Amino acid sequence: MNPASQAGQPIRIVQISDFHLLDDPGQAMMGINTEQSFLAVLERIWQNHRQAALFLMTGDLVQDASAATYARLRRCLDALPAPFYCLPGNHDEASLIRQSLAYGNVAFQTQILLDGWQIICLDSTVHNKPGGFLAADQLALLETKLAAEPARHALVCLHHSPHPTGAEWLDTMVLANHEDLFALIKRFPQVKALVFGHIHQAMDIERDGIRLLGCPSTCFQFRPDSAQFALDELPQGYRWLELYPDGSLKTAVVRMESVPAGLDLAAGGY
Repeated sequence: MNPASQAGQPIRIVQISDFHLLDDPGQAMMGINTEQSFLAVLERIWQNHRQAALFLMTGDLVQDASAATYARLRRCLDALPAPFYCLPGNHDEASLIRQSLAYGNVAFQTQILLDGWQIICLDSTVHNKPGGFLAADQLALLETKLAAEPARHALVCLHHSPHPTGAEWLDTMVLANHEDLFALIKRFPQVKALVFGHIHQAMDIERDGIRLLGCPSTCFQFRPDSAQFALDELPQGYRWLELYPDGSLKTAVVRMESVPAGLDLAAGGY
């Protein structure tokens, strides 16, 4: 499916990422209930952005992939009359997403066409590995989609960060072949931004004229620039984007008012 948009108006998108929903909806992780935290963020998004053209979910939708957890997520999204698009993170299982999540108003597809823009969704996951890598077929897909739509501005989406964050432990899990990615997109000036999750923190930097946009998690956040695993005291949140006909974009991160109750700042990893 491709959502409708109004010609000449900015395309409004909301990115949500890294829900880490658990098999048991009453269970806690890092001291918080990830499902309750996700639902609180989703409610805030719906209050403020229900006119968005689409909602983009950039991976780690669940913690331990199961058909039942994806089906529970789909039921939450079914209640909202809006298009949701997803891509997998390292905790996800693509086959289960297709089986139990991606139907109705939830799509799992590689390309979304909207007026003068295209959004390309890549799979950067490696089976049973926390780090990312774009396999040859994913790079070929990206090249094919960009070459086929030279007149459209492009937003490229994946789960893993294509650039170091400054946190030593987290930067062992960036996109391993990020140089291949940048070498490819340098040939296509219509690429305006890379959008990703995984880092559980905001990022907004520029490389070679391309915006690199990371998103906070809907649950716990990682402390920036930390040598070892550490949680941050910033609340959960999401990112909104406005894509303009001239190829420019506006974006900002929105956070909840407070950290979820029970967050265990002393947690040593997961």
